[in-house]
Formats: sequence, structure tokens, C-alpha cells
Amino acid sequence: MANTQLKFAGVLEGWVPNFWEEPTYKNEPTDFRLKIRIDEESSEELRDILTKNYNDLCDWYRRTSGKSRFFDQPWIENEDGTITVRVTAKPKYGEFPFPIVDGALEALSEDLLIREGSTVMVSTKLMPYSPKSPQGGMRIRPVAIQILEAITEAAADSGTITDVSTLFEKHDGFTQKKPNVKKKPAKKSDNVSDEEDF
Repeated sequence: MANTQLKFAGVLEGWVPNFWEEPTYKNEPTDFRLKIRIDEESSEELRDILTKNYNDLCDWYRRTSGKSRFFDQPWIENEDGTITVRVTAKPKYGEFPFPIVDGALEALSEDLLIREGSTVMVSTKLMPYSPKSPQGGMRIRPVAIQILEAITEAAADSGTITDVSTLFEKHDGFTQKKPNVKKKPAKKSDNVSDEEDF
């Protein structure tokens, strides 16, 4: 079954994992997970696209597996009219790491730690669950991320990665050659992982 490609912009929220180190939870390998809040203006159209694809993939799973249990939809509705989209990459399927670039399509330095509040453009694939899975539904897989506005703790020179010019356009805004990064505001919960929310 073909995977639908989808691109959207939003603001990172919650705990932001390292984009280069293999993700772990309680010292065990785990999936890479990220939350992106989409502004109210863009939320309605994106919600409609995600809802249609989620329902279609649930129907496909039901027909092919004969089972009727489904994972929750991979986004949540917020009270202010925005939505928070949850993206997941599975290292065991070779989905991590994936390209991370700045506004000029330069590879992001591995020393630049992106934090909550950064604005990103995400290129994704909407993935079905296998009929062999105990539950069906839809997973949103990140294929590449472009940092449009960075909130960070450190900066360094850029590295090298695959060409992503077919996924993104150049944007005014964050570039590593002329960084204009913001410091992450200090708060008590910086060391608390919300990974269990997924």
C-alpha cells in the first residue's frame, strides 16, 4: 500500500529528543518521537487530511486483517483550536536518523541541540500498520525536518547529509552561517521526560 506524503510547519513542544543519537527509554531502545503544534489557521485543513487518511487506513486494516482494534489517532485537539501532531520514526525499520537542515538547506550540526519552541517544517509519510499488528491505524513518520526558527543551547559548524532540496525550499530565517538563535527559557520541568504520553 502506497504511503501518502505530507508536509506541514509547526512549533516543537514537550521534550525534544536528540536528532542524531539512537533513542532510548530507561536504557532500552525505543522509537524516536516528536510533538509539533500546528497553529489554528493551518489546523483545520491538516486535521481534515489526517482524519481522512486515518479512517481510510483503519478501514484497510479491518478489511485485510479482520481485526477491529485501532491505535489512537496520532494527533490531539487543543482547546485553543490548534492541534498537536505526534511523529514517530522506528530505528529498527531504518527510519532514524533522518536529514535535519536549516533554512538554507545546510545540514544541521550535531552539536546544535534544538529545543521546545523551535519552528520546523516537517516532511512526513503517513504509514499504515501491518495486518499482522495487533492493532491498526496510522503512524506519521518524519522523513526530514527543516529548522525555520531555532531555540537552542549550543551552536557549531554544519556537517553533511543527503540532498533534501526536493523536500524543502530555502527560507528566510534560521541559518547556521548567520545564527540568530534564542536561548531556551529556564523552567523546572526541563529534566522531565514526557515520553510516556505517547
